[in-house]
Amino acid sequence: MNYQGTIQEDKEITSLLTRVFVEGGYTDKSVAEKTFVPSEVRKRGEIILARSEMGTLLGMIICVCPTNPIRQVAEMDEAEIQLLAVYHEARGQGIGSCLIAACESRGVSFGYAKMVLSTQQTMKEAHRVYEQLGYRRNPTRDWSKGTKIFLVYEKLLDDTKQNSES
Repeated sequence: MNYQGTIQEDKEITSLLTRVFVEGGYTDKSVAEKTFVPSEVRKRGEIILARSEMGTLLGMIICVCPTNPIRQVAEMDEAEIQLLAVYHEARGQGIGSCLIAACESRGVSFGYAKMVLSTQQTMKEAHRVYEQLGYRRNPTRDWSKGTKIFLVYEKLLDDTKQNSES
């Protein structure tokens, strides 16, 4: 499931991100041409891929550490999800949920107490998935870039760890 960084995978990731975000109307093509290039995507953090049994790329997610300058909202005790993307035809099979769970596991293994993410107001389908997985909106952390407003969701990763440290 982890990203290995081959030229073929770079092409697949760029195609997935373009299809989901640009063709979906969430990202301008001019922005995507700069931010979805493999070298820029890799800078964000740990890329986790979901593939079919036949090896076809179905989706991806990036787990970002709070020390990464590309993070958007993560504080020092939080890991951050970026660029969760699942091909439209592969949705409804739990792929997004599995990718989020994998990212959460990475966050726990690194010792982070919370997972956070930013999402656009119009990504209603994604909001439902986040809420079903226990993420809660924190409007005090919302932010904007240009004309786009980003909503922030967060989730405690390990209640027992937090409680034992209190």
